[in-house]
Amino acid sequence: MAVLLIILMWLVTCQAEFNDEMQSFDAECLVEGAFFCLGGGCISQDKYCDGNRDCGDGSDENFCVNHAPDALYCNETHQFLCGDGHKCVPSSWVCNNETDCNDGSDEVNCTMPIEHENSTCKGFLCDGGKRCISHYWTCDGHYDCDDKTDEDYTNNCRHKYHPNFLGDLTPCDKSEKISCLDKSYCLTPEHMCDGLADCRDGSDEGKFCDHWHSQCTNFTCPKNTKCKPQRTGPTCMCLPSYSIYNDTTKKCELVNECEHVKPSCSQTCHNGVGYFTCSCEEGYTMDRISKYLCFAPDPEALLFFSTKNDIRYVKVKSKEEVVVATGIKQAHGVSFDGNYLYWVETAQGHQAIMRAQLHNMAESKQVLAAFGIEDPGDIAVDFLGDNIYFSDTARGIISVCRSDGSLCTTLPANTKNPRFVTLEPRQGLMYWADWHDKAVIMSARMDGSQSDVLVGNLSSFATGLALDSLNGRLYFVDQTVKVVRLKDKVVYFLFQEPFHHPYSLAVFENTVYWSDWTTNTILTSDKLHGTSFNRNVLHRLDMPVFDMHLYHPILMNNTLNPCNHNLCAICLVTSNTTHVCACPDTMEMIGNRCQVRAGERPQFVLVGAGAHVTRVRRDVIGNPELHDTHLDVGRLQALAYDNYRDTLYIYDSHQKSVNYMNMSDFTLGITHVLVNKGLENIVDMDYDFVSDTLYLLDAGRRLIEVVSLTTRHSAIIYYFTHEEIPMSLCVLPDYGKLLVAVLESDENNEIHIDSITLDGEDRQHVLLNNIIGPNIRIRYSSELNLVYISDEGRGVIDVMHPEGKGREVFREVLTTIGSVAATSTHLFWTDRHSSRLYWADVHEATHRIRRIELSIFPNDTNLHVLATTLPPRGELAAHACSTGAPCSHVCVQTRNGNKSGHRCVCSPGFKMVNGDCLEIIHCRSDEMYCHRSNQCFLETAKCDGVKDCKYGEDEEGCVAPATQSPLFCKPDQTNCHGVCISKNDVCKGNTTVVSCAQWEWACSSGALCVSRTLACDGRADCPDGSDESPAACDTGTCFHTEFMCGSGNCIPITWHCDGGEDCADGSDEINCESNQYLCPEHLFQCKNNTCIDLSKRCDGKYDCEDHDDEDDCEMADLFEESENVLTCMPWEYTCEHNSSICLPMTARCNGKVDCPGGTDEAGCYLHCLSYKEFFYSCKQELMCLPQHRWCDGHVDCGDGSDESAEACAMMNKTLAGNSTHQVESCSKGYRCDGGQCVEWARVCDRVRDCADGSDEGRLCDSPCARDTCEHSCQPSPRGPHCTCPHGYTANGSRCHDVDECALGTCSHVCHNLPGSFVCSCHAGYALRSDRRSCKAVRGRLSVVYTKRSSVWSMTSHIHSLRYHDKDDKEISDVDVAVRSGKIYVASSQAGKLVEVNLHDKGSQGAVITNIGNPTKVSADWVTGNVYFSDGRSHIRVCHFRHRRCARVLQLPSTAKVDALVVDPANYKMFFCVSEGTEAIVRSASLSGKNVSDLTSVASCSGLAADSFSKMVYIASEPSSIMQVDYDGKVMLTIFSNNPTIHSPQHLELFEDHLYLLSGTHLIRCLLFSSKTCSPYSHLPNGTAFVIQHESVQRDDVHDDCETITCSNICVMESMGPQCVCHDGTWTSDGTCPQVEDSELARFEGVVIGTGSTRTLPVVVVTLVVVLFALYVCMFVRRFTKKKNAANYMQVRYQNTPDGMTHLSNPILDMPEAGYIINGMGHEFVNPLQFVRNMWQESFYKKSKPIGTSGLSFDTHQDLSDTESDLDVRESRRMIKE
Repeated sequence: MAVLLIILMWLVTCQAEFNDEMQSFDAECLVEGAFFCLGGGCISQDKYCDGNRDCGDGSDENFCVNHAPDALYCNETHQFLCGDGHKCVPSSWVCNNETDCNDGSDEVNCTMPIEHENSTCKGFLCDGGKRCISHYWTCDGHYDCDDKTDEDYTNNCRHKYHPNFLGDLTPCDKSEKISCLDKSYCLTPEHMCDGLADCRDGSDEGKFCDHWHSQCTNFTCPKNTKCKPQRTGPTCMCLPSYSIYNDTTKKCELVNECEHVKPSCSQTCHNGVGYFTCSCEEGYTMDRISKYLCFAPDPEALLFFSTKNDIRYVKVKSKEEVVVATGIKQAHGVSFDGNYLYWVETAQGHQAIMRAQLHNMAESKQVLAAFGIEDPGDIAVDFLGDNIYFSDTARGIISVCRSDGSLCTTLPANTKNPRFVTLEPRQGLMYWADWHDKAVIMSARMDGSQSDVLVGNLSSFATGLALDSLNGRLYFVDQTVKVVRLKDKVVYFLFQEPFHHPYSLAVFENTVYWSDWTTNTILTSDKLHGTSFNRNVLHRLDMPVFDMHLYHPILMNNTLNPCNHNLCAICLVTSNTTHVCACPDTMEMIGNRCQVRAGERPQFVLVGAGAHVTRVRRDVIGNPELHDTHLDVGRLQALAYDNYRDTLYIYDSHQKSVNYMNMSDFTLGITHVLVNKGLENIVDMDYDFVSDTLYLLDAGRRLIEVVSLTTRHSAIIYYFTHEEIPMSLCVLPDYGKLLVAVLESDENNEIHIDSITLDGEDRQHVLLNNIIGPNIRIRYSSELNLVYISDEGRGVIDVMHPEGKGREVFREVLTTIGSVAATSTHLFWTDRHSSRLYWADVHEATHRIRRIELSIFPNDTNLHVLATTLPPRGELAAHACSTGAPCSHVCVQTRNGNKSGHRCVCSPGFKMVNGDCLEIIHCRSDEMYCHRSNQCFLETAKCDGVKDCKYGEDEEGCVAPATQSPLFCKPDQTNCHGVCISKNDVCKGNTTVVSCAQWEWACSSGALCVSRTLACDGRADCPDGSDESPAACDTGTCFHTEFMCGSGNCIPITWHCDGGEDCADGSDEINCESNQYLCPEHLFQCKNNTCIDLSKRCDGKYDCEDHDDEDDCEMADLFEESENVLTCMPWEYTCEHNSSICLPMTARCNGKVDCPGGTDEAGCYLHCLSYKEFFYSCKQELMCLPQHRWCDGHVDCGDGSDESAEACAMMNKTLAGNSTHQVESCSKGYRCDGGQCVEWARVCDRVRDCADGSDEGRLCDSPCARDTCEHSCQPSPRGPHCTCPHGYTANGSRCHDVDECALGTCSHVCHNLPGSFVCSCHAGYALRSDRRSCKAVRGRLSVVYTKRSSVWSMTSHIHSLRYHDKDDKEISDVDVAVRSGKIYVASSQAGKLVEVNLHDKGSQGAVITNIGNPTKVSADWVTGNVYFSDGRSHIRVCHFRHRRCARVLQLPSTAKVDALVVDPANYKMFFCVSEGTEAIVRSASLSGKNVSDLTSVASCSGLAADSFSKMVYIASEPSSIMQVDYDGKVMLTIFSNNPTIHSPQHLELFEDHLYLLSGTHLIRCLLFSSKTCSPYSHLPNGTAFVIQHESVQRDDVHDDCETITCSNICVMESMGPQCVCHDGTWTSDGTCPQVEDSELARFEGVVIGTGSTRTLPVVVVTLVVVLFALYVCMFVRRFTKKKNAANYMQVRYQNTPDGMTHLSNPILDMPEAGYIINGMGHEFVNPLQFVRNMWQESFYKKSKPIGTSGLSFDTHQDLSDTESDLDVRESRRMIKE
């Protein structure tokens, strides 16, 4: 009875302690990975070793690897600082026979201190001898003395060791020792009742001490027993340890060792009489000595464990460590099934269940579950059912999934905050830690049934559950390691002393493994004897371990598997012989099968990229990577969902088509084509269930197209302006409108969000401010009635009401947002540069973000995300468009207030007539077209008084008024060519009527001409709108050289069916199947006629079905870094346009231009330099602010530039102010006092939109009462704010016109108009439908390029050989004259210039030699002159047909010509000359006069001249393109450090682009607007190129040289044609002086002489006649003898040797030399040459025959650099025999 009382008292005491701790238990202890402080309480694991003391005792910072503990704080808390200073350990750990310090300093010299013999204190004397305490109390970590000497480490505790703490090895009741009631110590008998309290609770002293020493004096015990005093009286203690004394029977009884709480056997115990035996499970081996330990066979077991960022395992015997996975997002639970490694990631935003194959971690890693998981903890593998179990503390559930994550279900167990799930599959049992108003350990069957409390008296939340199933025990951590016997729920300590900080556990064979957070070690102990018997360190780490799992194949024995041969969706083991079938959460068991609940449509999130799409149920747990499918598309670029048909729509950017697929066929991946005509670049699309239509946003055509899913017809409902670029849209069916994000223009990069009704009307601005881009996405949640806007530039996702109200930040993100999807519960988005999917709860106040990595997609992919929705309901679902089919083509929704209506629209090529869509009729040449009636009538019937058109268009506008009524303007306006403008503005343009070209439309005012492509297109371009007047357009016809678009405007006929849509409605490409050009020029056409982006040509990836996009591509490095680039010294300033110019730093901002283009003075705020301190200027206003006012959190500049991120970076400060309202662009909004920007529509609306309320104020009531603004007034708290219409800018109260032309808005020519502008094109080009760019009127672009010794041409990316040098000499340069159809080839290596006929592929061409070594060539396509640099410091010009050459320019001997181009339209040539370290760009006339320097650059590798705008473009290495005007006054760098451009070579202009060669890639750069560069094609081994197109060489320039006679070369000059002689001099009479033959060029190897006939004596003429007659006689005689000779010989004229006078103009005109055929040829000797030869015979001893008839000569000429050598050599050959 006394013993029972003691036990009850102990339980009450423990219960009291338990209750106290539970009452103060912190909720943070429920968090996964919580750190328990040694002094009590717990903290989040993230705070462990973070440098801050979060535990009261500082224990969270005492064992950190990355920093040492605070020595001062360690001393203040009376702990022990290790000798190396790396750890601060409790004093009780010192001299406890356990090494805790790394250097072992806590266990050095540990001996008992010497006690004084004369001391009257039986214990420890302290407080100056006033207090005596027990020795047990010293050095125990608690102060018991006021002077604290009982814990004095230096003098007393350094060598102290406590052997009498209540250990875990030998209980006190089995020895002569007596246990304190509080379990504090196990005392020896002499310390009982010695007058000094040794037990903490004083239970060793008391009334029982009166008889303590005499209890056994008169007490008799049986044999083999011994008396033992107790507090309640004496008792007997049996001497054999296997028996126990029974006080009732007074006998020693045998003990059943198998019933001991602590196990006696490693596995199974068998009790006997006075003994017990042990046995092992099958497969294990019994030890041969002790016969109670069981060991598993090889291989050795693997102990897996997880740290914060990696997973490892250690072999338990060899202790070899292997790092399995790194980069884990705060790993926790880990498990292994022999093949796959499973783990849990718990980092905020990354919560997921993962798995990977152990031996292929990188490639097999996948997410098993992420959706539906909030706070996952541990994970356990059911190897019998092939399932995984894991807990979710936040959701309070335990889930089970198939091992691949394909199917998941929630168990119906009694769970609230479950953690640390562990399984015993062979018994069908499950255990977990939980919180049911107190910490408990629960058990249940593995199907969740029969939940029960296993352990309910925990002092803290249990961690690290580990099951020893063969021994029937569960190990867990409850401040220390404890064990519960499963059959009777008895709990005992594995060890009881305060042993560090155990967290996770594992049990195998005879060993218990646990991780210790204070020492960052994995420790082991004997599970039978406890830590005092055998405790070791298995592994040391530098970080804490969160979970452990021990794997050995013997643990996976599945011989008896209840789930074998089952047909369950999910098989749950419930015992060793039974199982239960379970269904996924979204399904129910009907019969024996799992089926979807009736009437339920699953809700998915779809993620796709390329041709792959995966879907996952967003409302259940599952593997998002198991449900992917490969679609039969090329590359998806946009997604939309039809919630009426449950259909997915995909835009395929490769095929330029919109495909669809029902979600029921998702796994098949088979799609069907919905639209495949006319699409160019669909960037977004959305579905309107009200009208059953699909809205397409085409950024390429800059329009919105709508497709009826009922009729399959499409119509264009909205055209954006020529400068706008649409980016994203979303349909708001409930409001009858859509929202669209639009980039205003490439120049200002301003983005705004507008609303447009679904019929394309009533466009209004919704958001104008705080939108940066460049990537914007808009999505609408009809369930929440909210619009989400992602802004990549601001790094935020905003949310607002569909009307634009209540805009606020939903989430701040650090990723590049690619795509967004909204649901009623979550918002999903993707990263444009990774395979991550993010999502956030829309109802959660905290800004928590979740994410998963989808390994099925490449890391650099651009993912697209889409969320499905429920079927439409309500009144709008029964709209007329979707139920009545009232339209033959497309029915769109309209709105009149809150009332929804409909409107019918027609497809391109059709016209709405009387409510029906009719195909547009094409009229004959003698007929005119009625645009409204869709009829044709005879041209003679126009204005005949009879209505031939149904609606009378033929009789409209027939009677012109006598005088045009004047345009009346307001008093403050004036009439400017038919337009009212402000009197303060200047009326631009000539008041006289301009003359328009044939391809232009004359405005009625006569002041402007617009392109005919713009007339009658539905948008007025003339200031008076006359280009869209009904009188002109209702019966307008096109020329026979034009094609009429469906919209009514005319385009060149050559644009019809050319593969590119030039009509705004795409009607020019309808029914064009027979067209050979299926792809526009900016696309590459595959052999199967599909089109791909040019950037995919030769990119190393097969994009065409036949792989022909990678044909003729070299995989070698295409670009080489330039060497020997001159750089300036660090203390010098380098000019931007010419890095070879180095200036002193003082030259920067000195008010004097020293660099080309004035770059040394750019960005210099000279107006701020007068201040004494450093002042900086606001960006958009002339305000100077001192340095301390920049980035100070307060906006001082009106544009906010003083508080921008750029300004703060310049000041080296962090952006100040509230992060919620960052300083952003507010050019079109209202800037709050606190820096926030709100829309003007929200100002003075009686609602506080600014955080500080500064958008409302007393001045809001009536600040616009007075007419203070010229256009309109916006009230504001600061007074009236004047606004201006588009195209004007406000300056005070006035509106001034914006000169858009100054911004480079147009490709060719820009005409500024009040509030607008109009673009036009140069001759040979016409304006495209975008109204800004120009397209060549005729023909397709061809590229002629050189490739070693060959010349090739490329048309439509098809390459053809044009010329090959027969001697395989390398070609230096090439040019083309389109008019004459000639190619000019320069070969420096061969020393020749070749003319090749473009239309004769077999032609070897005409050759000019003896002209030096031609390096650069440029053709004058007007006169046929060919200019080239001869490699000998000259620029020459030759004419192949006239057979004349001249030197027009002499250069310095050291100069090298790097580039050459001529502009015959402006009589100019331009060339680059490099000398030393710089290159000079020069200009000269075509005759080499008026040479001037335009600019200097670091290097020059290409030139191009724009004869219309008079601009020269310069290519300079390493990656710069510059432009300079013809006068050299203005120089700009237009491309610099462009990643597409590397070492640019050669430049050519065509349409809107500048073409250049970068390596072997042909690059083209847009010269206006965004000025971007992109690859155009690949030129294999290309070294030089030229554009071949008739529009490149102007046809409006005439050859004035045809009007004069010139004996040599005629060139065009600004003052008229000039005759240029051989030496470059001009001659006024057209004749040139005689020139030595040695100086003349050879045409086909023959010298064509030049001279003056006026100086020819009559005698010489006579002599010539005589000699010629003699020559003829000899020739006839010779020919007769050699009549059997070859029938064709090369005709060759012999030259005159040096020193001989050349007689000009021989009487007989000899025929030109022919081509060499079969190595044979004819050569004729000039009569004068005959005389010369005879004269030369005196120099030769042997007589040689005269004449060459019938002789065969070697066709390979030995060319010499000197003409005299050639003459001598040829003469010798002619007279030889």
